[in-house]
Amino acid sequence: MRHKPLFLTFLLLTSLFSGCLASEDDDKTTLRLATTTSMRDSGLLDILIEDYESSSSFTVEYVSVGTGAALVLGENKDVDALIVHAPELEASFVDQGYGYKRTTITWNRFVLLSPNIESTSIFDAFESIYENETCFISRGDFSGTHHKEQSIWRHLNQTKNLSMIEDANGYRPEGDWYYSIGQGMGAAINMADEKSCATLSDRGTALNFDDQTSLERTEFSDQILFNPYSFLLVSEMDETASNDFLDYLLTDGQLIIDNYTINQKSVFYPINELD
Repeated sequence: MRHKPLFLTFLLLTSLFSGCLASEDDDKTTLRLATTTSMRDSGLLDILIEDYESSSSFTVEYVSVGTGAALVLGENKDVDALIVHAPELEASFVDQGYGYKRTTITWNRFVLLSPNIESTSIFDAFESIYENETCFISRGDFSGTHHKEQSIWRHLNQTKNLSMIEDANGYRPEGDWYYSIGQGMGAAINMADEKSCATLSDRGTALNFDDQTSLERTEFSDQILFNPYSFLLVSEMDETASNDFLDYLLTDGQLIIDNYTINQKSVFYPINELD
């Protein structure tokens, strides 16, 4: 069951909704959720929602956007809850009073997709990309993945004195080899494959594209690539459905997360296996 189109239409047409909604189909109370594209693109979110709704008195409608856009929806109170993956931005969101009850529900790691980059760490790989002006595709959408990419560039500026700029596309190298596309992970992977470029990806979406790309997936052990996903309740919104779905994600949902694979490879990990 794909829930995005209906809810996205709601967001585009009106901002008059407040709290939870009543579903026209069965009069169940509906949770409005903003989630990252990686949760959707991996296929996991729809499976979780379908299982949850099969035994719940609530339904879930979601819109899938980058973490930055999801947080803005929360700030504007257009949604009841969020699933996002940018810890620093999440902490700021809570500190400013926009949300609360920030809870880690799952995790994986960021990976590098590239034609032929051989390195022992993500920092070495990015330094090689910079020094050789290797074609690089950035999401440039201020998503959790884009936020992580900028963190890596910042580290290289501070430790290797590599020159960077900061503009409307974020903190980044300057050069015609660097493409900031302002789109989601799937579009970034497709462009990287088409142009034989490198790109940073969450593990879930990378696995989902394994059969559609010739890029090599490299998984590094650097701590900076740890990628936790958090559930946050939006302040001043009806919390009944949000708390119920969160309880599910922390209990029955953990088994589904643990068992979900793509090509026999784990996509996300349950919280009892946190790094």
